[in-house]
Amino acid sequence: MSHPLVFNHHSLPLNSADDIHPAISEFLKISLGAHRIGFTVILVDETIDKAWFRLELTQGYFWKDWHDQQSNDPQTKDLIRSFRRIATQQPLFLSQDYADDVELFDVRLPGTKKNVPALKAAAWHESPLLSFPTRPPWTDSPIPVLVEKMADDGEIVNSTEELRNLYSIAQLEKEKPELQEKVQSQIRSGKELLEQARTVYPCLCFCGKSEEQLRTWSYSSSLLEVVKDALNVLNTFVEYWHDGRIAGYTHDELHRLGLKNKVSGESESVRNNPKLRKAREFYLPTGEKTFFEYHVKFPRGIRLHFFIKPEIHTVFIGYIGEHLPL
Repeated sequence: MSHPLVFNHHSLPLNSADDIHPAISEFLKISLGAHRIGFTVILVDETIDKAWFRLELTQGYFWKDWHDQQSNDPQTKDLIRSFRRIATQQPLFLSQDYADDVELFDVRLPGTKKNVPALKAAAWHESPLLSFPTRPPWTDSPIPVLVEKMADDGEIVNSTEELRNLYSIAQLEKEKPELQEKVQSQIRSGKELLEQARTVYPCLCFCGKSEEQLRTWSYSSSLLEVVKDALNVLNTFVEYWHDGRIAGYTHDELHRLGLKNKVSGESESVRNNPKLRKAREFYLPTGEKTFFEYHVKFPRGIRLHFFIKPEIHTVFIGYIGEHLPL
């Protein structure tokens, strides 16, 4: 299950040579931010090489020129390395799309007659655009487009649609809740959640009993939704922690980030009772067994136990199931 972005090559060239480094740095950060949400593939026009090196940024200046100039800078080097982990896919339309009559599907900007391939791909795949903010309409979101397609009865249908356009980090943050909902709405079982965990919740580590509990999930779909919401908040917390936007863990911080359920540590009577404490100890991936004191409280007595490891800015999910014994 992949969720693509569509690279909007029509937003090039950049306006001046002075724009190149800040524009690419922001572009890479947007790509990585969207990847952390679950957008794991960038669809790229076949005219662009897979390494992006021959992408012309301004007249006579290419991505490779920027790469060669900036790749020794430690921060830029980390951005480049992380960006390379994002999969790219060419062409914009595959054989199945042509079998589904993509050739009878056209997308234009209002007031123009020219079909714009990247916009067509974004509308066809129902995916966000990834643009450089060079000029209107690439500095706006959503972008209104005119769509012409053939209906099942053979009639040509015209409509106006809006395309999400990720052109800045601020815009990504604004669109983030709805983008997360789009990705997570396709997860309909505990098993699917576990299979997608590294993509959808890349900042969390599932361990202890949680993996088997998700694999054999038997609770309602409505409960799964609230669990997904809580995991989403925990994932965002770790992301912000890594970025320096949060100093450290507090229960209030989770609520500030949107957690709707109660979260707490264990009572002193549980912490000081060896038997009750042991029931809340789970294995970390290292093989170390530790006390997962913090827990999110869900309806019908279901609990999600997690462990914070500040020295590596990581949250471990150890248990998602019925209330442990008191």
